[in-house]
Amino acid sequence: MGGEIDNAALLEIIKKLLKTDATLDFLLRLQEDDLKLLVACIRARLEQV
Repeated sequence: MGGEIDNAALLEIIKKLLKTDATLDFLLRLQEDDLKLLVACIRARLEQV
């Protein structure tokens, strides 16, 4: 896998960052790069709080 992360793992990271058990499977329709960007945006926002 060479350090790459799959969409399912990115989804789990998002769920942990948001501290939710909500079904966010609709995010799996996004491209991997879009999910990575979403994770980065959530992390950046949480660092500001």
